[in-house]
Amino acid sequence: MENVNIHELWKQNEALLDSTRKLNATLLREVKLDKAKSSLKSLLFLPISTLIFFLFATSYALYFAVANWGAWYFMFSAAVVAIFSVMLVVSSFKQLQQILSVDYNAPIVKLQKDISKIKFSVVTNLRIGAWILPFSPFIGLFVVKALFQFDMVEVMNYNMVFSFGIATIILEALSLMALRALRPKNINKRWLNWMLQGSGSQVDEALGFLKQIEEFEREEK
Repeated sequence: MENVNIHELWKQNEALLDSTRKLNATLLREVKLDKAKSSLKSLLFLPISTLIFFLFATSYALYFAVANWGAWYFMFSAAVVAIFSVMLVVSSFKQLQQILSVDYNAPIVKLQKDISKIKFSVVTNLRIGAWILPFSPFIGLFVVKALFQFDMVEVMNYNMVFSFGIATIILEALSLMALRALRPKNINKRWLNWMLQGSGSQVDEALGFLKQIEEFEREEK
């Protein structure tokens, strides 16, 4: 009889421990997922503000092109601003959609994959910025005209045109270097994570919380 009672007590104790482990796993998952969700929520400002700003930039660039019709360099500058603004609008909209559509009830592995995609979309914005670099002199013409109603081309001399060309070549080289550095294989490099502080580092914070859940669940198996 005593052995039976001990056996029953042992089974009850095992059931209690198993229940406690499951409860701890559930609580840990909820707490860490809330923290991951909060980290990604703080990232929302970036795509929303980018989306709004470049929607305005696209609209103004089209108006600018019409207002300065006939001056090829202003029309080209406006086209550059409009094209890259549209690219940033599309990229930011995709990023916003990714953040809002994350399914926090999905398995951890799938959740990690979905959240990692958000970091790629942030880096895509940086790549677009790198593509813009060679066109910076034309964007400068656009900005000066838009803000001060001043046509820099009218006061350009040979030396300024030469400098304009040299600057474009240098910026092209910098653009190629930046695009090479911002490839997917470098997504977790320390220098890139440093660049993303406050504007993408939230993704790594969220992934860190998911990693803690994964490690706890692995230890409990």
